Amino acid sequence: MHTSHKFVAAAAIVGLLPLAGFAQDLPKTELSVIGSPVNSPNWTNVLQPFWNETIPADSNGQVTADAVSMTDLGVKGPELMRLAASGVADIIAGSTTLISGELAENDSIDLAGLAQDIDTLQQVIEVYRPVLEERYRERLDVVPLGFWPTGAQVLWCATPVTSLDDLTGKKVRVFSTTTSSLTAALGATPVTMAFNEVVPALQRGVIDCAFTGSNSGNNAKWTDVATHLVDLTVGWGVNFIVANSATWDGLDPAVQEFLRSEIREKLEPAGWEMARVATQQGIWCSVGDDRCEPEATAPRNLTKSDLTLVELTAAENERLRAIVAENVMPEFTQACGADCVQRWNETVGEVVDIELEPAR
Repeated sequence: MHTSHKFVAAAAIVGLLPLAGFAQDLPKTELSVIGSPVNSPNWTNVLQPFWNETIPADSNGQVTADAVSMTDLGVKGPELMRLAASGVADIIAGSTTLISGELAENDSIDLAGLAQDIDTLQQVIEVYRPVLEERYRERLDVVPLGFWPTGAQVLWCATPVTSLDDLTGKKVRVFSTTTSSLTAALGATPVTMAFNEVVPALQRGVIDCAFTGSNSGNNAKWTDVATHLVDLTVGWGVNFIVANSATWDGLDPAVQEFLRSEIREKLEPAGWEMARVATQQGIWCSVGDDRCEPEATAPRNLTKSDLTLVELTAAENERLRAIVAENVMPEFTQACGADCVQRWNETVGEVVDIELEPAR
């Protein structure tokens, strides 16, 4: 075992030698960066260490960043893309969910119920990345550099649920138009409600169930009022990181190559791993699984509870896929247009085995 560790360490050192030489040639570059809400696992465990530690270390101090959380600046999520386009900051990271109105293609990778597991989501984003890169540049005047999820958005219920059929007639808190469409197609009544109103609403029976992340629901103590956790994923909270196009075009080509490589090889993998951990640990801790590690998503530690876990059967997953195609996608095709639908069919559609018809 010790020999294996030495081999890995030696390989890592050899792998870093060309990078060290490359870093010597980088011009001195300072960047301004705005990122996720403060104290979120995404900010604390992914973005902050990347900009404050990884980038300076890998560039031998030639590339540095003044990275601040959107919380510190009082910035709201929907404002982020406009701030990036206007050059308020050189690089900005945020959630596509909060800027879906800016561009129809933002919804294309995270439509409600589209990807029930994180591996499928990763394939979806990878095949659709070239479309997003093109459209972000054309329509939003930014250069997209990376994408990764926050974690699975699942269903928390304060009444017994054993299958999708049990959702009929229930009142369910939703957070997006496509989630509302999916909820209605399952026979439930969608209810729009602020996140901080959910716990008292579940307590008083105003709603029966609510969608949110497996991690964030646990953090917000939904475990105190919910009794069942349904592993029905309606979204992943996909994050983006973009650069102001004028700033990016003005960077030295070597710095551009360095940043693209670092984001693709280090930032994105860290983000995907954080999402996997947040999703699984959020579920495990909420249902009292022995694999629960409460500090896995620090600084927001999890609480071990004893909710009943409800997992979808293969037949239910197939039914869900049909519902997504028939009830969720039409709204998307209307907003997206014929050319967008064709490109979606050629990329995402191939991954999820759904073919869309352009809106008429």
